[in-house]
Amino acid sequence: MLTVAVKQTWLALKVWPDGDRWKAALRIALPAAAIVALAGWLGGWLVFEPVGDLASALIAAIVLFFVPVLAEELIFRGVLLSWLASFSQRWGSWLSAILFMLWHPLQALTFGPPWSAIFLQPSFLFATFILGIILTHIRIVTRSLWPVVAIHWILVLAWKLFFGGPFY
Repeated sequence: MLTVAVKQTWLALKVWPDGDRWKAALRIALPAAAIVALAGWLGGWLVFEPVGDLASALIAAIVLFFVPVLAEELIFRGVLLSWLASFSQRWGSWLSAILFMLWHPLQALTFGPPWSAIFLQPSFLFATFILGIILTHIRIVTRSLWPVVAIHWILVLAWKLFFGGPFY
């Protein structure tokens, strides 16, 4: 079954959604981004603090595309979601979103300490769970990984480059 999940993930990488599916993804993502932003503002981990160094911003944009964005999407909305959905799409979707949320405190506890304070906050975990649900839904609706990669990347970039996200 895992082999099938890997093949489905590969197929989801080969699918480029048409304009209507991209629009649908954005209609779903924009309200979710507002909820995530509100959680971040209320939690104190989203503050306007733009990065001034353009070279660092460009390097960060490239690095962040691959880690965490592409890596997490291949795992959580790719292989894991495909594998779990083979048992039950509904429960697989929820479990994928929950595991995505739980991955972040695990990172804090194993890779921290720069992320620990933020990644362990309830408001951050709430925001990550909302993002996980929305990205999972978009992945199912578009049948592609590219919209979720793009949305995840834009949100992480905005946080890191404009709203005080940790860089380490």
